[in-house]
Amino acid sequence: MSQDSADEDRSRLVKAFQSSQLRVDQLWLAYYALGGGAGRYEVEAYLAGLMPLSAHEHNVLAQAVNERLAELPPPPRAPYRKPEGAPDEDDGLDELD
Repeated sequence: MSQDSADEDRSRLVKAFQSSQLRVDQLWLAYYALGGGAGRYEVEAYLAGLMPLSAHEHNVLAQAVNERLAELPPPPRAPYRKPEGAPDEDDGLDELD
């Protein structure tokens, strides 16, 4: 794998981590529980782009982040709007009362 690909993977992992609402110590604990072998400071340095991790360690870290993201509710979705002048459609729910 090229260095550019590894940097891109790390960058995407960092974005996912930022969305996970985890602190570094919480991430490290989840990573360690999955069998990760790097220390907390190494993980923090990797996230900051200061040192590399092997593909295996990156993948264990990604697994920890992805497991956390799966626990979170999905982000809100953007609503659709009816076009201007479109007739109101009866959804039939009034008849259930």
